[in-house]
This record gives sequence, structure tokens and C-alpha cells, in this order.
Amino acid sequence: MSGCSPQARQPLNTGQSKPIQTAAQLKDIWVSQTTGKEYRVTVEGDIFHAEWVNIPPDLAAHGSFIRTECKRQGSKWVGTSTSFVACTLNQGTKPKIDNWCHLETTIEIDSITADRISGRGETLQKFDCQKCEILASTTKDFFWLPKR
Repeated sequence: MSGCSPQARQPLNTGQSKPIQTAAQLKDIWVSQTTGKEYRVTVEGDIFHAEWVNIPPDLAAHGSFIRTECKRQGSKWVGTSTSFVACTLNQGTKPKIDNWCHLETTIEIDSITADRISGRGETLQKFDCQKCEILASTTKDFFWLPKR
């Protein structure tokens, strides 16, 4: 992972809300409004990091994670999310874990303000659980709010 020194007093992005001026003004934990997952977010210079923190105990016991790193490119942040997650084939009341897969998906963040992080990320449409292979994906909008 890259290490960069913080650039104080430089706005992180120009969103419709007031942009935050320093990484210290960024809340630590953010909640995805589409998945309910909570992420610890840090911004150091031109690097954005997010790590899934409310991992259910049964998944955490297997080392499940989602880690995101984006680099600033103009007014956006572009990067990847690296994951180690359970893959389930059946969708019953108690889905059976069939495999554990390492994945890498794309993510782009359009805006980081003191009260909202928004962007779009690659989501899976068709996935081979046995080979841990993405067969089809699309991009969907997301937004995170600070945990209250």
C-alpha cells in the first residue's frame, strides 16, 4: 500500500456539500446505505482507504475482508476493492457456503464531504463459485453516511 503525507488545507473533493479540508475532519466509520456494511475510512494525501469493520463473527473466523484503495485522479478517486468473501450457491433461509473467494473489483468515488461519500462500484451479476471467477458484472451507484 502506498504511503503519502497528508496535504492539509486542500479540499478533498468538490461535491455539492461543503468539502472537508483535512483528513482529520473525516469521520472514522461510514455506513453503506445499500449494503449496511460499515467501513473505517482514512484519507492520506491522494490515497483513500476503506476497510470493512462490522464483519459477522462466522465470516471473520475465516478471515473474510473487504479493503479498498483509491488514488485521486483529478476530481475523482479511482481504485480497487480487494475481498476475501464466502460464496454461496443456494439462497435458502440458511445459505450454505460453497467456497471462499479472493476478488478484485473496481470502484470510483465522485465526492467526499463531511456528511457523505458517493460513487460507483463494480457489482457481480454472474459468478462461478467453484472457480472464483467473475463471469459478468455491472456498475452501481452507492453512498455512505457517517455512523451516528
